Amino acid sequence: MKRVYLFISIFMLVTLACNATLTVTPPTSQAPLPTNTMIPPTAAPTQILASATSIPPTVTPTQIQPTAVPSAMPTQPRPPSSDGTTVSYGSVSLVLPSGLANEISGSQVPRADSNDGAWWALTPGHTQINLDGYLLQGKFHKPQIFIYPALDYAQMVPAAFEAIHRLDNILANPGAGISSNQLPPVPFFNAQQVFASNIQIVTFQSGRGVRFLAEYGQYPASANNHDLFYQFQGLTSDGNYYIVAILPINSSLLGESSDPASAIPVGGVAYPNMGSATTADWNNYYNAVTVQLNAQGPSDFVPTLNQLDLMIQSMKITQ
Repeated sequence: MKRVYLFISIFMLVTLACNATLTVTPPTSQAPLPTNTMIPPTAAPTQILASATSIPPTVTPTQIQPTAVPSAMPTQPRPPSSDGTTVSYGSVSLVLPSGLANEISGSQVPRADSNDGAWWALTPGHTQINLDGYLLQGKFHKPQIFIYPALDYAQMVPAAFEAIHRLDNILANPGAGISSNQLPPVPFFNAQQVFASNIQIVTFQSGRGVRFLAEYGQYPASANNHDLFYQFQGLTSDGNYYIVAILPINSSLLGESSDPASAIPVGGVAYPNMGSATTADWNNYYNAVTVQLNAQGPSDFVPTLNQLDLMIQSMKITQ
């Protein structure tokens, strides 16, 4: 496979030659999360997270220490499953496994680069796909797949440059371990990842990427099924397209709500005391949740990990 990070390296050289201020951490070190993360340009107001002013003074997401987990070797692309429906929108086709969703709908989001516009709406123009009739309803995140022209997005949005750079580092070393702070963040979220589990490299019909289960927040939040989602980020083999999939998922070990007073299933991890929890308390809590989620089988989630992986593996983007 053509090494997709070549175009990023070229862009780095061009950027430096133009005396730009953007810098990128070398592949041998862990790059920090970008501070100018964005919300989805098409997100409804109900998707916007709580104000950052609610961050407890004792801890912030940047203080949470990730737990390193070994990555799996890349899976092989599978042909469309007979137990599913092949659907397409524009240049994108995929297979919806039985029971995952009814159909897909899509839109072409036009270029938005005006300095007078909302900073979170910057886009070189991209494709957005919605999974209609998705198995889980009423979650914080909508089941969506975003497809951007990679180089144009990286040039326009520093957070996208950082995310693609991290993704490229991971794909260039598929046999290496992957820690959560090496994962690419969603470049259009106005929040930071608080934990990540079930990390695995996945090969799809047009390229490769990494999937994991994650939760984002502007403050230390309880791990819960309302906010948890399956995140996939990938690049096509030619480096032309950057894909972000956000798909709600539930675990049998997590509570249904972020409310600390909500019930925790038997065997789940108890929430820290929200009034007195220290940084160490939150670190221990997220690490314990990560260990538990990593230990669960694919069928212990709804939708199952196999359903979501098969859909991603079936994805094809034609030129």
